Amino acid sequence: MRLLFHQFESRLIAVDEKDSVSVWDWAKGIKTNHFLNGNPTGTETTEIKFLNEDDVALLMTGSGKGVVRIYRNYENGGEVELVSSWRALTDLLPSKKSSGLVAEWGQGRGTMLVGGDVRVIRVCDAPREMCMSEYPSLVSSGMC
Repeated sequence: MRLLFHQFESRLIAVDEKDSVSVWDWAKGIKTNHFLNGNPTGTETTEIKFLNEDDVALLMTGSGKGVVRIYRNYENGGEVELVSSWRALTDLLPSKKSSGLVAEWGQGRGTMLVGGDVRVIRVCDAPREMCMSEYPSLVSSGMC
């Protein structure tokens, strides 16, 4: 469903429609880890991002139900650690072709812009797991 290449390392993240997250070393051509994201049945992982990519990267996933999860130690077959998890979107609108949760990471401030099938775009403080502000999206103005 989704692929994400690490900017500085030979790492590739792949997520499928069944809740699986696979970590690959593309230079060596081997899978280094595999784990489940914990999505509710029938929900896809709609977003994956690296946070703090230029240091010790964390892996962020976003589900179609609006839940953000941040993982540490995801790279190798050891114990994957769930660092944080919260519901960033609570009021998803019904849609025939759902985009689920869509996010963009702001490294400098530790903020995450979160949107999708909702009437607002939220600016979240990721370390504190809270919404700092909201801005109307095109969905709320009737443009979509």
